[in-house]
Amino acid sequence: MKVALTVKADELKIAQLLSKFAEKYHMTYKLHRNSQGFILEVDLNSDDFGEFIRRMNHLKDAKYKIEEIRGGGPLDAFNVSLTRTNADILIGKEAIAKKDIDPLDGGVVKLGGEIWLARPADDTVVKQGSKVRVVRIEGVTLIVEGLNQ
Repeated sequence: MKVALTVKADELKIAQLLSKFAEKYHMTYKLHRNSQGFILEVDLNSDDFGEFIRRMNHLKDAKYKIEEIRGGGPLDAFNVSLTRTNADILIGKEAIAKKDIDPLDGGVVKLGGEIWLARPADDTVVKQGSKVRVVRIEGVTLIVEGLNQ
């Protein structure tokens, strides 16, 4: 697995980490200085990648960004579709009210196997067991509307 990173850290600390890691895990690397810090290119076993990142996180005052990962072989053959992970994906989804949801105290809904705080979008009370639809999100609270059945 080949990984390219941009790194902002003390050169001596980076060199020490890379030297020790390369010796133990049979990794090869190239370190190039640029105007923002360093470009680091590493070639390592994919099983050791997590350990490498863990060690990078231990460098005091270091900041890094993974720019590219090239796997070669099986890694290049993976065909995955990325799933949105931000909360906006919940808008438009239907849920079940686990408790009454009123405008003052709110309530809770179960959505996707998880319990969420909820408030009604208008001044109506949504009864426990009713279906609701998420219309927006405010902080960690879902704003929902009752679905007429």
